[in-house]
Amino acid sequence: MKISSFFIGLVFSLSAFAAKVEVDVSGMTCGMCVEAITRELKATNKAENISVSLEDKKARFSDLKDLKLTDAEIKTAIKKAGYEAVKIRRN
Repeated sequence: MKISSFFIGLVFSLSAFAAKVEVDVSGMTCGMCVEAITRELKATNKAENISVSLEDKKARFSDLKDLKLTDAEIKTAIKKAGYEAVKIRRN
């Protein structure tokens, strides 16, 4: 019982460090665009809970404080997918 309580507390404490990121992306026109951006963000090994919306033209994800993606890394990943990161917001 004590061990499971420890792990539950650990999970909640780690999620408290997650930063939410929203990126406006230009150039997306289809589902393949969504897949390419998702794939490149995953490849950084620093992003989780990735959601890319074709309708909103936004990529949303969270990163851990210790593995935070810099703005330059975000722009590079999205450019590698063939698109442009126009604006990056963090919560």
